[in-house]
Amino acid sequence: MAQTALVTGATSGIGESLCLLFASDGYNLVTVARDKEALEKQADELRCLDIEVTPIACDLSNPDAARTIFERVRKAGIEIEFLVNDTGYSPAGRFAELPIADIRSMIQVSVTSLAELTNVFLHPMLDRGHGRILNMSSMMAKTPCPYNALYGAAKVFVLSFSTALARELRGTGVTVTTVCPGATRTNFPRNAGIEDAPAWKYFSMDADETAIRVYRALMRGELCAVTGWYNKIGAFGTRFMPMGFQLMAGEWLMGARKHPLREEEDEHRSDGSTCSDDRAPRSSGDDKNGERQHAHGKDDRKKRDGGSACFHSSRRMTIDPDDWGWFGW
Repeated sequence: MAQTALVTGATSGIGESLCLLFASDGYNLVTVARDKEALEKQADELRCLDIEVTPIACDLSNPDAARTIFERVRKAGIEIEFLVNDTGYSPAGRFAELPIADIRSMIQVSVTSLAELTNVFLHPMLDRGHGRILNMSSMMAKTPCPYNALYGAAKVFVLSFSTALARELRGTGVTVTTVCPGATRTNFPRNAGIEDAPAWKYFSMDADETAIRVYRALMRGELCAVTGWYNKIGAFGTRFMPMGFQLMAGEWLMGARKHPLREEEDEHRSDGSTCSDDRAPRSSGDDKNGERQHAHGKDDRKKRDGGSACFHSSRRMTIDPDDWGWFGW
Protein backbone atom coordinates (compact mmCIF):
# COMPACT_ATOMS: atom_id res chain seq x y z
CA MET A 1 0.00 0.00 0.00
CA ALA A 2 1.40 3.39 -1.03
CA GLN A 3 2.23 5.87 1.71
CA THR A 4 0.55 9.27 1.78
CA ALA A 5 1.91 12.80 2.01
CA LEU A 6 -0.14 15.79 3.15
CA VAL A 7 0.99 19.08 1.64
CA THR A 8 -0.39 22.49 2.56
CA GLY A 9 -0.03 25.32 0.07
CA ALA A 10 -0.29 22.56 -2.50
CA THR A 11 -1.45 24.53 -5.53
CA SER A 12 1.36 27.06 -5.71
CA GLY A 13 5.12 27.49 -5.75
CA ILE A 14 7.28 25.05 -3.83
CA GLY A 15 4.21 23.23 -2.51
CA GLU A 16 2.98 22.49 -6.02
CA SER A 17 6.42 21.24 -7.08
CA LEU A 18 6.67 19.05 -3.98
CA CYS A 19 3.32 17.46 -4.83
CA LEU A 20 4.68 16.53 -8.23
CA LEU A 21 7.81 15.03 -6.67
CA PHE A 22 5.78 12.90 -4.26
CA ALA A 23 3.47 11.80 -7.06
CA SER A 24 6.39 10.96 -9.34
CA ASP A 25 7.74 8.65 -6.64
CA GLY A 26 4.37 6.90 -6.29
CA TYR A 27 3.16 8.47 -3.04
CA ASN A 28 -0.52 9.25 -2.59
CA LEU A 29 -1.40 12.83 -1.68
CA VAL A 30 -3.69 14.89 0.50
CA THR A 31 -3.51 18.41 -0.90
CA VAL A 32 -4.60 21.47 1.09
CA ALA A 33 -5.20 25.01 -0.15
CA ARG A 34 -7.95 27.63 -0.13
CA ASP A 35 -8.98 27.44 -3.76
CA LYS A 36 -11.24 24.42 -4.27
CA GLU A 37 -11.29 24.75 -8.05
CA ALA A 38 -7.49 24.87 -8.26
CA LEU A 39 -7.25 21.85 -5.95
CA GLU A 40 -9.62 19.78 -8.06
CA LYS A 41 -7.79 20.68 -11.26
CA GLN A 42 -4.44 19.80 -9.72
CA ALA A 43 -5.85 16.51 -8.40
CA ASP A 44 -7.01 15.48 -11.87
CA GLU A 45 -3.55 16.22 -13.28
CA LEU A 46 -1.72 14.32 -10.54
CA ARG A 47 -3.97 11.29 -10.91
CA CYS A 48 -2.44 10.83 -14.36
CA LEU A 49 0.54 9.45 -12.42
CA ASP A 50 -1.62 6.61 -11.04
CA ILE A 51 -1.82 7.86 -7.47
CA GLU A 52 -4.70 8.70 -5.16
CA VAL A 53 -5.25 12.40 -4.46
CA THR A 54 -7.57 13.76 -1.78
CA PRO A 55 -8.01 17.54 -2.09
CA ILE A 56 -9.14 19.47 0.99
CA ALA A 57 -10.14 23.11 0.53
CA CYS A 58 -9.39 24.87 3.80
CA ASP A 59 -8.34 28.35 4.89
CA LEU A 60 -5.51 28.01 7.41
CA SER A 61 -6.29 31.46 8.79
CA ASN A 62 -9.34 29.81 10.37
CA PRO A 63 -8.58 28.88 14.00
CA ASP A 64 -10.28 25.49 13.51
CA ALA A 65 -8.36 24.64 10.33
CA ALA A 66 -5.94 22.08 11.78
CA ARG A 67 -8.66 20.09 13.52
CA THR A 68 -10.89 20.25 10.42
CA ILE A 69 -8.13 18.88 8.19
CA PHE A 70 -7.23 16.15 10.68
CA GLU A 71 -10.86 15.01 10.99
CA ARG A 72 -11.28 14.93 7.21
CA VAL A 73 -8.18 12.76 6.89
CA ARG A 74 -9.20 10.48 9.76
CA LYS A 75 -12.70 9.94 8.38
CA ALA A 76 -11.21 9.05 5.00
CA GLY A 77 -9.13 6.36 6.70
CA ILE A 78 -5.84 7.85 5.47
CA GLU A 79 -2.56 7.52 7.38
CA ILE A 80 -0.20 10.44 6.83
CA GLU A 81 3.44 9.40 6.55
CA PHE A 82 4.72 12.79 5.37
CA LEU A 83 3.42 16.11 6.69
CA VAL A 84 4.57 19.15 4.72
CA ASN A 85 3.69 22.51 6.28
CA ASP A 86 4.35 24.80 3.34
CA THR A 87 1.59 27.40 3.61
CA GLY A 88 2.47 30.94 4.67
CA TYR A 89 2.13 34.48 3.42
CA SER A 90 3.46 37.93 4.10
CA PRO A 91 1.32 41.08 4.16
CA ALA A 92 3.01 43.92 2.28
CA GLY A 93 4.09 47.19 3.83
CA ARG A 94 5.63 48.57 7.00
CA PHE A 95 4.49 46.92 10.19
CA ALA A 96 2.94 50.18 11.43
CA GLU A 97 0.68 50.20 8.37
CA LEU A 98 -0.65 46.65 8.77
CA PRO A 99 -4.24 46.25 9.95
CA ILE A 100 -4.69 44.11 13.05
CA ALA A 101 -6.73 41.64 10.98
CA ASP A 102 -3.76 41.04 8.68
CA ILE A 103 -1.42 40.56 11.62
CA ARG A 104 -3.70 37.99 13.21
CA SER A 105 -4.29 36.17 9.95
CA MET A 106 -0.60 35.98 9.12
CA ILE A 107 0.34 34.61 12.54
CA GLN A 108 -2.53 32.13 12.42
CA VAL A 109 -1.42 30.79 9.04
CA SER A 110 2.35 30.81 9.49
CA VAL A 111 2.65 30.02 13.21
CA THR A 112 -0.47 28.73 14.93
CA SER A 113 -1.87 26.45 12.22
CA LEU A 114 1.61 25.08 11.49
CA ALA A 115 2.13 24.15 15.15
CA GLU A 116 -1.36 22.68 15.46
CA LEU A 117 -1.06 20.60 12.30
CA THR A 118 2.29 19.32 13.52
CA ASN A 119 0.70 18.37 16.83
CA VAL A 120 -2.38 16.55 15.56
CA PHE A 121 -0.54 14.52 12.92
CA LEU A 122 2.45 13.81 15.15
CA HIS A 123 0.51 11.56 17.54
CA PRO A 124 -0.45 8.91 14.94
CA MET A 125 3.16 8.94 13.68
CA LEU A 126 4.43 8.28 17.19
CA ASP A 127 1.91 5.45 17.63
CA ARG A 128 3.16 3.83 14.38
CA GLY A 129 6.80 4.50 15.17
CA HIS A 130 7.58 6.27 11.89
CA GLY A 131 6.81 9.45 9.96
CA ARG A 132 8.42 12.57 8.53
CA ILE A 133 7.52 16.22 9.04
CA LEU A 134 8.73 19.13 6.92
CA ASN A 135 8.25 22.68 8.19
CA MET A 136 9.07 25.51 5.82
CA SER A 137 11.08 28.34 7.31
CA SER A 138 13.04 30.93 5.33
CA MET A 139 16.42 32.62 4.98
CA MET A 140 14.69 35.53 6.70
CA ALA A 141 14.86 33.45 9.88
CA LYS A 142 18.64 33.87 9.78
CA THR A 143 18.69 37.65 10.15
CA PRO A 144 16.15 40.44 10.79
CA CYS A 145 14.72 41.97 7.61
CA PRO A 146 13.19 45.45 7.83
CA TYR A 147 9.86 45.74 5.97
CA ASN A 148 9.46 41.99 6.53
CA ALA A 149 9.45 42.17 10.33
CA LEU A 150 6.37 40.03 10.96
CA TYR A 151 7.10 37.42 8.29
CA GLY A 152 10.71 37.05 9.39
CA ALA A 153 9.68 36.68 13.02
CA ALA A 154 7.19 33.95 12.07
CA LYS A 155 9.95 32.07 10.25
CA VAL A 156 12.22 32.39 13.29
CA PHE A 157 9.49 30.63 15.26
CA VAL A 158 9.26 27.86 12.66
CA LEU A 159 13.02 27.33 12.72
CA SER A 160 13.36 27.31 16.51
CA PHE A 161 10.23 25.24 17.12
CA SER A 162 11.02 22.62 14.51
CA THR A 163 14.67 22.06 15.40
CA ALA A 164 13.83 21.78 19.09
CA LEU A 165 11.01 19.34 18.32
CA ALA A 166 13.36 17.23 16.22
CA ARG A 167 15.58 16.86 19.27
CA GLU A 168 12.62 15.81 21.41
CA LEU A 169 11.69 13.11 18.90
CA ARG A 170 15.08 11.38 18.76
CA GLY A 171 14.67 7.62 18.83
CA THR A 172 10.94 7.70 18.06
CA GLY A 173 11.21 6.98 14.33
CA VAL A 174 9.71 10.39 13.51
CA THR A 175 11.92 13.06 11.95
CA VAL A 176 11.36 16.81 11.68
CA THR A 177 13.14 18.70 8.90
CA THR A 178 13.27 22.49 8.73
CA VAL A 179 14.09 24.11 5.40
CA CYS A 180 15.23 27.69 4.83
CA PRO A 181 14.81 28.60 1.16
CA GLY A 182 16.02 31.92 -0.12
CA ALA A 183 14.37 34.04 -2.80
CA THR A 184 12.33 31.81 -5.10
CA ARG A 185 10.92 32.83 -8.48
CA THR A 186 7.17 32.69 -7.89
CA ASN A 187 4.27 35.12 -7.58
CA PHE A 188 5.33 36.17 -4.07
CA PRO A 189 7.67 39.05 -5.02
CA ARG A 190 5.09 40.43 -7.48
CA ASN A 191 2.27 40.22 -4.94
CA ALA A 192 4.46 41.86 -2.30
CA GLY A 193 5.76 44.53 -4.64
CA ILE A 194 9.43 43.54 -4.35
CA GLU A 195 10.11 41.79 -7.65
CA ASP A 196 12.88 44.32 -8.39
CA ALA A 197 14.60 43.73 -5.06
CA PRO A 198 18.21 42.44 -5.36
CA ALA A 199 17.34 39.12 -3.70
CA TRP A 200 15.10 38.26 -6.65
CA LYS A 201 17.16 39.96 -9.34
CA TYR A 202 20.46 38.32 -8.47
CA PHE A 203 20.03 35.42 -6.04
CA SER A 204 16.68 33.75 -6.77
CA MET A 205 16.09 30.09 -7.56
CA ASP A 206 13.42 28.33 -9.59
CA ALA A 207 10.58 26.79 -7.57
CA ASP A 208 11.17 23.32 -9.02
CA GLU A 209 14.89 23.50 -8.27
CA THR A 210 14.20 24.56 -4.69
CA ALA A 211 11.58 21.83 -4.26
CA ILE A 212 14.00 19.11 -5.36
CA ARG A 213 16.49 20.19 -2.72
CA VAL A 214 13.76 20.46 -0.08
CA TYR A 215 12.45 17.01 -1.00
CA ARG A 216 15.88 15.45 -0.74
CA ALA A 217 16.43 16.97 2.71
CA LEU A 218 13.08 15.57 3.89
CA MET A 219 13.83 12.08 2.63
CA ARG A 220 17.20 12.12 4.31
CA GLY A 221 15.66 13.26 7.58
CA GLU A 222 18.00 16.23 7.79
CA LEU A 223 17.61 18.54 10.77
CA CYS A 224 17.90 21.89 9.00
CA ALA A 225 18.65 22.61 5.36
CA VAL A 226 19.46 25.81 3.49
CA THR A 227 18.85 25.62 -0.27
CA GLY A 228 21.44 26.91 -2.72
CA TRP A 229 25.15 27.52 -2.26
CA TYR A 230 24.79 31.33 -2.08
CA ASN A 231 22.16 30.94 0.62
CA LYS A 232 24.48 28.57 2.50
CA ILE A 233 27.25 31.17 2.35
CA GLY A 234 24.84 33.89 3.47
CA ALA A 235 23.51 31.82 6.38
CA PHE A 236 27.06 31.08 7.53
CA GLY A 237 28.22 34.66 7.07
CA THR A 238 25.47 36.19 9.20
CA ARG A 239 26.97 34.50 12.25
CA PHE A 240 29.88 36.91 12.09
CA MET A 241 28.05 40.09 11.05
CA PRO A 242 27.31 42.88 13.54
CA MET A 243 23.58 43.41 13.91
CA GLY A 244 23.70 46.79 12.23
CA PHE A 245 25.27 45.26 9.15
CA GLN A 246 22.72 42.43 9.15
CA LEU A 247 19.89 44.97 9.14
CA MET A 248 21.48 46.93 6.30
CA ALA A 249 22.04 43.78 4.26
CA GLY A 250 18.49 42.53 4.87
CA GLU A 251 16.97 45.86 3.89
CA TRP A 252 19.06 46.02 0.71
CA LEU A 253 18.31 42.44 -0.34
CA MET A 254 14.56 42.61 0.25
CA GLY A 255 13.97 46.28 -0.55
CA ALA A 256 11.37 48.56 0.95
CA ARG A 257 8.20 46.56 0.49
CA LYS A 258 6.03 48.85 -1.63
CA HIS A 259 2.90 47.20 -2.96
CA PRO A 260 2.27 47.71 -6.70
CA LEU A 261 -1.11 49.32 -5.97
CA ARG A 262 0.63 51.96 -3.86
CA GLU A 263 2.71 52.92 -6.89
CA GLU A 264 -0.51 53.45 -8.84
CA GLU A 265 -1.78 55.71 -6.03
CA ASP A 266 1.44 57.72 -6.15
CA GLU A 267 1.03 58.15 -9.90
CA HIS A 268 -2.54 59.41 -9.39
CA ARG A 269 -1.34 61.87 -6.78
CA SER A 270 1.31 63.18 -9.15
CA ASP A 271 -1.52 63.88 -11.60
CA GLY A 272 -3.33 65.92 -8.99
CA SER A 273 -5.81 63.26 -7.89
CA THR A 274 -6.34 62.21 -4.28
CA CYS A 275 -6.76 58.99 -2.38
CA SER A 276 -9.04 58.53 0.61
CA ASP A 277 -6.57 56.22 2.41
CA ASP A 278 -2.96 57.34 2.59
CA ARG A 279 -1.68 54.02 3.83
CA ALA A 280 -0.06 51.45 1.54
CA PRO A 281 -2.76 48.96 0.56
CA ARG A 282 -2.32 45.70 2.37
CA SER A 283 -1.75 42.46 0.53
CA SER A 284 -2.38 39.01 1.89
CA GLY A 285 -0.89 37.47 -1.22
CA ASP A 286 -4.23 36.47 -2.71
CA ASP A 287 -4.21 35.75 -6.42
CA LYS A 288 -7.13 36.32 -8.74
CA ASN A 289 -8.76 33.06 -7.66
CA GLY A 290 -8.58 34.00 -3.98
CA GLU A 291 -5.73 31.59 -3.24
CA ARG A 292 -3.40 32.98 -0.57
CA GLN A 293 0.08 32.55 -1.92
CA HIS A 294 2.96 31.16 0.10
CA ALA A 295 6.06 33.20 0.21
CA HIS A 296 7.08 30.98 -2.64
CA GLY A 297 3.83 31.46 -4.69
CA LYS A 298 2.72 29.98 -8.03
CA ASP A 299 4.43 29.79 -11.39
CA ASP A 300 2.37 29.85 -14.54
CA ARG A 301 2.25 26.11 -15.18
CA LYS A 302 -0.07 26.39 -18.17
CA LYS A 303 2.39 28.41 -20.19
CA ARG A 304 5.25 26.07 -19.44
CA ASP A 305 3.37 22.87 -20.16
CA GLY A 306 1.05 23.83 -22.99
CA GLY A 307 -2.12 23.59 -20.93
CA SER A 308 -2.29 19.81 -21.14
CA ALA A 309 -4.83 18.27 -18.80
CA CYS A 310 -2.18 15.75 -17.75
CA PHE A 311 0.89 17.94 -17.95
CA HIS A 312 2.39 16.30 -14.88
CA SER A 313 2.84 13.01 -16.70
CA SER A 314 5.11 14.73 -19.24
CA ARG A 315 6.78 16.83 -16.57
CA ARG A 316 7.69 14.03 -14.20
CA MET A 317 10.43 15.38 -11.98
CA THR A 318 13.38 13.10 -11.38
CA ILE A 319 16.20 13.66 -8.91
CA ASP A 320 19.59 13.26 -10.53
CA PRO A 321 22.50 13.67 -8.05
CA ASP A 322 24.73 14.81 -10.90
CA ASP A 323 22.61 17.95 -11.27
CA TRP A 324 23.15 19.21 -7.73
CA GLY A 325 26.67 20.53 -8.12
CA TRP A 326 29.66 20.58 -5.81
CA PHE A 327 27.81 22.14 -2.86
CA GLY A 328 25.37 19.21 -2.71
CA TRP A 329 21.64 19.76 -2.89
